[in-house]
Amino acid sequence: MSTAHKLNGASFLELRHQLESRGIVFSYCGYLNESILSGIGNALQSKMAIDQTDQKISRGIFSTFVEQVQNVIRYSAETIGPEERAKLEREAALAEGRSENEVDDGELRYGLITIGETPDGTRFVTCANLIKNENVERVSASLESIRGLNRKELTTLMREHLKAGPPEGSKGAGVGFISIAREANGNWEYDMVPMPDGEFTFFCLEAYF
Repeated sequence: MSTAHKLNGASFLELRHQLESRGIVFSYCGYLNESILSGIGNALQSKMAIDQTDQKISRGIFSTFVEQVQNVIRYSAETIGPEERAKLEREAALAEGRSENEVDDGELRYGLITIGETPDGTRFVTCANLIKNENVERVSASLESIRGLNRKELTTLMREHLKAGPPEGSKGAGVGFISIAREANGNWEYDMVPMPDGEFTFFCLEAYF
């Protein structure tokens, strides 16, 4: 054990209390990929089944969770590139006695995801990640263009986007924000927090059910 590090259980207990005070029942902060998305998604579905969450709300929460995490996987500016990740994976594989052929060379991107419930019973799905400052205006414009639209209008807009095909530079169908807004029936908000380095912005998006 490193002499520079000493376990402080009280700090972890305080973190738990902070999450509980915000009504957060699921929280993940770290590097994400499709495997992690699948694992957390399965746990989320099990939790909602145990709680007997209304099926319509359950579907909306799960769909939004998937879209939020996929946005992080595709667009977070905080990454471990394939080469760096492959090196770490190879070291871990050798330490565990596994073959280097088992290494996944895909890219990992960093983000934060929380799911919870407010005192009045409103559920929320929140996702946050760093984006480059050069992308702030584009992301904000995309969100502002769908602000105030109802589910029917969002459905029509989604069909138009799918028919037109993904925009240049998009890593998906280009309808992620529209899908999230539609699932939440227009009940969502976002915030942009400039980072001190002047290069990145902390982008937060929250949907309510």
